[in-house]
Amino acid sequence: MSGNSDLLLVTEKGWRRGLNNLLDNEFAGWFKTKMWWIQCIIWVSVTGFMLAGVMFSAPDFDIKEGMMIFSIFMGLFPAIGVVIIMQDALVGEKSEGTIAWILSKPASRPSVILSKVTANSLGVLVTMVLVPGLFAYGLFCFYTKTMLDPLPFLSAFGVVFISHLFYLTLTLMLGAFFNGRGPVIGLGLGLLFLQQYLIAAVPALGYFLPWKLVVPINNGTDAMVPALLRGEPITSFLPIAVVFFECVLFVAISLWRFNREEF
Repeated sequence: MSGNSDLLLVTEKGWRRGLNNLLDNEFAGWFKTKMWWIQCIIWVSVTGFMLAGVMFSAPDFDIKEGMMIFSIFMGLFPAIGVVIIMQDALVGEKSEGTIAWILSKPASRPSVILSKVTANSLGVLVTMVLVPGLFAYGLFCFYTKTMLDPLPFLSAFGVVFISHLFYLTLTLMLGAFFNGRGPVIGLGLGLLFLQQYLIAAVPALGYFLPWKLVVPINNGTDAMVPALLRGEPITSFLPIAVVFFECVLFVAISLWRFNREEF
């Protein structure tokens, strides 16, 4: 954890002890370093420039097909980045002894977990969802030569964020159970890429895994984000509620496990 020497006097009590200082430190790691703009450049390039390449190179480009491409690039590839970033959030600090040092100060264990969830969630929202998403929205407006309704795009951004939040909280939870980076990143990325086959084999898993929020199964039209962007009716919002509940559950399990770990 960078900037530990800048931690200030703790005024909170109970489970919130040290939370403000830890939040300041975690936010600084995102927004007071080059990390935030590097992440913005990466995901604008992956999402926006790839979309622009397809959009302006295909003579018969279909705007609805472009929305599908946008959903896949914005929903799938940044999720890899989320897992890579979060696999070090706890494991790296445990291996370096930083966690033990923090807990020797007036800082509670729940504050450590909650500060990481809060700061990293905001970092992902800004750099992997809003900035590349608004860039892509501008591309669609430029291509169609009209100001598209921003509400479907904002709704789609919210669904994409919940999808990323699933991987963020899942990876944090894995970091609370394991002390090595291998199992954390392996299980996180493994689920990311295998869930399409799991859903194809057991369709009911589509309600519990975030894949169909952003990517259709078998080239279908059952992904939620493209439907929102196209203004098509959504048959059920249950998958969003279930995935969000799982995010809360992963945080709760992280708190439970981290509270029982010895340092």
